[in-house]
Amino acid sequence: MMRRKMIAAVMAAVTCLAFPMVSMAEEAGQDITVVLTAEPEYTVTIPQTVTMGNEGTTVDVVASDVKNLSDGQKISVTIAGTSAYNDQMVLEADTSPSTSIRYQIINEAGETIETNASTGAVGVGKEVVSFTEDGTKQYQIKPVIAGRYEYGVEYTGSITFGIEVQ
Repeated sequence: MMRRKMIAAVMAAVTCLAFPMVSMAEEAGQDITVVLTAEPEYTVTIPQTVTMGNEGTTVDVVASDVKNLSDGQKISVTIAGTSAYNDQMVLEADTSPSTSIRYQIINEAGETIETNASTGAVGVGKEVVSFTEDGTKQYQIKPVIAGRYEYGVEYTGSITFGIEVQ
């Protein structure tokens, strides 16, 4: 009889193991926070044409409708390239033989930006002005009168600016 009770107990234990046990689950919560940020908006106006004399000229750059800049962000206007070979800051004249003059930009911080093939100085990527709000900033552009050049001749070229939020 004891043997039967023992077999019954073993069978009961095996039966319990065959069925999954129900366990008590704990609840977990999660707080969710969303902060929506708008993309920066702005308009930067740079004159399409600049004319300068021997002493150069001052150029106004205007930022308007500036919105949604985060703390520490600014709108940066940089030199992206020029029409001259290897992005040199050079103006060419239609003369025979050909003549050219270099030019330089003095940015709003007072730093001189120029290119020079012999020293390796480059202008591409250099900041000219920056904005954190609506306003007008200025830079100067000056010819570098040195080497072979001619008076009374029109020297021309172009510069391309990069404008981005940094």
